[in-house]
Amino acid sequence: MDQDDPNLQEHLKIEIDNMRTTWDELKAMYKNEIHRIRNFNNVNVPQPQTTSPRELPKSDKSINILLLGESGVGKSTFINAFVNYLKFDELKQAEKNPIVLIPVSFIMTIDDNFTERLVKFEGDDTLSNEDHDHLGHSVTQHCKSYVFTLKDDKNRDQKLRIIDTPGIGDTRGSSQDDVNLQHILSYINNLTHLNAICILLKPNNARLNIFFRSCFIQLIDLLGENTRDKIIFCFTNSRSTFYTPGNTAPALKTLLESLPMKKIPFTKDNTFCFDSESFRYLVARQNKIDFKNIEEEEYNDSWKKSSSESNRLLKHIRTKMSVDLIPNELYSMKHAQLQINLMIRPMLELSNVQQPFA
Repeated sequence: MDQDDPNLQEHLKIEIDNMRTTWDELKAMYKNEIHRIRNFNNVNVPQPQTTSPRELPKSDKSINILLLGESGVGKSTFINAFVNYLKFDELKQAEKNPIVLIPVSFIMTIDDNFTERLVKFEGDDTLSNEDHDHLGHSVTQHCKSYVFTLKDDKNRDQKLRIIDTPGIGDTRGSSQDDVNLQHILSYINNLTHLNAICILLKPNNARLNIFFRSCFIQLIDLLGENTRDKIIFCFTNSRSTFYTPGNTAPALKTLLESLPMKKIPFTKDNTFCFDSESFRYLVARQNKIDFKNIEEEEYNDSWKKSSSESNRLLKHIRTKMSVDLIPNELYSMKHAQLQINLMIRPMLELSNVQQPFA
């Protein structure tokens, strides 16, 4: 590229001017949103965005759970496992008619020669939400709700909606995290309410992703102080740590203590430990793969523990978490902030390119 080329110089100047114009527009939009929100809060008018739980439409009794986690933590597998744990108390029951909301595919090694076998099990997901073609990329590409009907404490049908999200700490870089976060905020803004925010983690992870902290802070900032009472922590693949958070616990405590919003609970009450390996065993059995008796006993025991934790989690949400509506006004302001953040990096890059033409 010849930096002395007049046509190139003119093209770059036009691009920089366009970026500056967009930058100014976004800053103005951000300021206007803040001004509008402050004025709105000072005027004595009805605010439907802050409707209390008792004022919600009686027909909307669904449980909405937002699922967040680092890339590769296994959110999609967890969703599949979770609904089966709720549906079936025993592994033998699940083998007869398992539920697969998201298509499953993984490699297993079998027999004494460690022969590799591709295990697949199709589900009910008709939207292509997974990217298995580009190795190394985060698998879930966009938010999607998975709805499952279960019985409430009065034996009435109740919808459980789990919102799967792109992984935090995307392998394509922090700019993709910003894009993913903006998409998550836009998606949940269309919900009437959120009952819980589930943070999915692996045990024995002594170092949490720095982008995880950043996205965590921004989500909490958007949803308000009451968010801390809606957060639950779920640990997958925890059989190896005896169904405890393992070494992730001190790292998570350090993260929570460093957040601007203090007193986010991390206790037995809002922490749940699962093991998705028993679900993978279930899928393998559907593919006619045999296991030794001792292995079956281990997976059956794992299933019972995970099923018990799933029901404890559901009971916790029903009894200790009230409905929390999404504040649309705050969303508008945060949307403007995210747009500005997305502009910062290209603006800096273009400013550096501009130097030879100053």
